[in-house]
Amino acid sequence: MQAGPARIVVLNGSPHRAGNTATLLAWTAEGCRERGAQVEWLHLVDYSIDYCRGCMLCLRTGACPQADDLAAVRDRLLEGDGIIVGAPVYEGFAPAQMKTFMDRLTLLNLYTRTFARQRTVGVATSGVAPTMGVARDLADFFGRRVALVGAQTTTVADGFRRLDKARDRQLRARAQAAGRRLVATITAPSKAGLPTPMEIWFRCFLWPRVVRPLVIRHPDQFEGVIRIWREKGLLTGPGGEGVAA
Repeated sequence: MQAGPARIVVLNGSPHRAGNTATLLAWTAEGCRERGAQVEWLHLVDYSIDYCRGCMLCLRTGACPQADDLAAVRDRLLEGDGIIVGAPVYEGFAPAQMKTFMDRLTLLNLYTRTFARQRTVGVATSGVAPTMGVARDLADFFGRRVALVGAQTTTVADGFRRLDKARDRQLRARAQAAGRRLVATITAPSKAGLPTPMEIWFRCFLWPRVVRPLVIRHPDQFEGVIRIWREKGLLTGPGGEGVAA
């Protein structure tokens, strides 16, 4: 069981601090607070995060060499037990702020399972485009997915609508229920449910057949990864003993 209240970090990947995505995130956070969780907000638009340079030095050193706000945002996310992450849908994807942040984290996330401990709710909004694909991608990237919440905010009859003015009680109730479920999986892990297809694919195929053998056979290319593995105890088991100290 969780010791003390669950700590939830809300990550708003929208360029608007108080737009529809923030409203849907706030409704989800309400459900977390109902279950006694502590909630902290991060708005990516408030931070300076540069494009990934593709240098791959993070794999050698264990950290990105660029001097910006990446590490500060990542570390605050890692302090949380759960993450509610949201973004609007732009051309079928998250917007530039969120995509850039994910690009910068993606290599170490893949090789070191950065967010393996966190439970997540993915949130996405759009005018008329589908939302659940983006919500799912966000939730799966930042931890183990618990729930998804999506909202389309434009109709032919009403045009564009602000969620905070529309008073959509059913949508708000769904978001709050997702927040309550997130806290429940943290405070009572038995309620976490079955692993997602993404988790099964990673655990059963990608990790044992690709990631682990690749790193162990080429330690000079993955010095930073191996150091993080040692810190997390991921070098135990067959094959780990062959990695140089």
